[in-house]
Amino acid sequence: MVKKIILVFVCVLLAAALLAGCNESYKTKAIDTEKSDTVYSNGGLAVRYGKYLYYINGYAGNEADNTFGKVQKGAIARVELDQNGNPILETNKIIVPKNVYNTNAQSGLYIVDDYIYYTTPSIDKDSKGKPKVSEMWLMRTKVDGTDTKVIKKFKSYTPVYKVTKGYILYVLDYELYQIDLSSKKFAEKKVDEKISSQLFTKHDANANGFVDAVFYLKASENQNDFHNVLWCYRAGSESPVKVIEADAATYGSAAADYPTGFQLTLVDAVYMGGNLRLVYNKTDQGTNKTSAGSYYYDFADNLAFNPANEVRLSKKITFTNFWFLDNDTALVNNGSNIEMIKRAASEWGRTSVIPGTSGEAKVFDIRENNNEVVVYYLQGNTIYRIPALEKTENGYVDSIKSSSVVFDASYNTSWLTPDLVGNNVYFFNTKALDNVYFVNIVAAVDRDADSRVGRLVGLITAEDEVALLTSGS
Repeated sequence: MVKKIILVFVCVLLAAALLAGCNESYKTKAIDTEKSDTVYSNGGLAVRYGKYLYYINGYAGNEADNTFGKVQKGAIARVELDQNGNPILETNKIIVPKNVYNTNAQSGLYIVDDYIYYTTPSIDKDSKGKPKVSEMWLMRTKVDGTDTKVIKKFKSYTPVYKVTKGYILYVLDYELYQIDLSSKKFAEKKVDEKISSQLFTKHDANANGFVDAVFYLKASENQNDFHNVLWCYRAGSESPVKVIEADAATYGSAAADYPTGFQLTLVDAVYMGGNLRLVYNKTDQGTNKTSAGSYYYDFADNLAFNPANEVRLSKKITFTNFWFLDNDTALVNNGSNIEMIKRAASEWGRTSVIPGTSGEAKVFDIRENNNEVVVYYLQGNTIYRIPALEKTENGYVDSIKSSSVVFDASYNTSWLTPDLVGNNVYFFNTKALDNVYFVNIVAAVDRDADSRVGRLVGLITAEDEVALLTSGS
């Protein structure tokens, strides 16, 4: 009888373990690391942290073995960079042996306060003992490879999130949540609900105090109203702030012809000195939609809104992909074309810069060399370089010269797009089993295909190496 009881007890424990999944051990020895406050290119395939480049070591999908310590392809690797920002390949090493994966192009690697944040497929098991790879874990690890923890388990890859100092903000099922990273069990709270859309501010070199913010839209509390409402939440705040109630009362005399107010659509958020320039589209309920167009507002830290200071960028048409060169000039997309919009008095004029003749032409980067403005733009799978503008005493003027190809490699489009860090574009190379390669787009020479051949940066598994050798790639 005792043996039967013990056997039943063991079976129950095994069944519980099968359903709950295995508990991994994340104990590792610290890897020598120089701490840094300098972080570039958060959110993509690769992040520069001081003298290091942390990157996702290839695309492995979500069904690969994800046992901590056994993962190489898809793991987080680190390589030191030389004085020109190029990888010193012999310094390559795996830092986090977990398979990093997502389906959202904004959900790559983040480094904040000396921790790496990433998502990975669940290792919890279903009733048949198979890992629930359609579920997502949000995790973090110190930059030296220690202190790995699971922050939050999700049922899918649909949550959209951002990491900021001390907190993670995420939106799931039209609800906004905050995770407190300083609490022992990563306590979270619901911030708001019934969100129709959101826009997280970016991590970039010009980031100011608004780097902790998310702007979002909700319907009016009165379901019969046409107008919607813009809100902002700053991580760690007690509650969100109502920024614009887009009704006629808020806009006063400016809404005389629009008694039902306006509908706003979020487009972009750009750091402009100490302010946050929020770009949005606006329209009305009228037959002719005379208010329709792109607008922006420069918000100071107090988030106060004065409709008299709202700036209208266009009439009847709307722009996307904003790159402000200064306060009065920007490169934008008007459909597939890249245009320069420039303020003259109270109006913004338009000049075509790069036509999207074979698909959308989208600015990838902008470099200024003396008075010449060089635009790198992505069209299809190709990155072009074109001296497009000249900086004069009277501002920017178009000065278009011949374009040249600087990147034309085949890359995986399942998740993360090519990521620019310094002068190098890092990408999952589809011709090399989705291992990580890089191309220096500044060093690429016109009409010289050899100058833009990708170089391997990642650590290739033995299986991939054999496959590449036998395939002749």
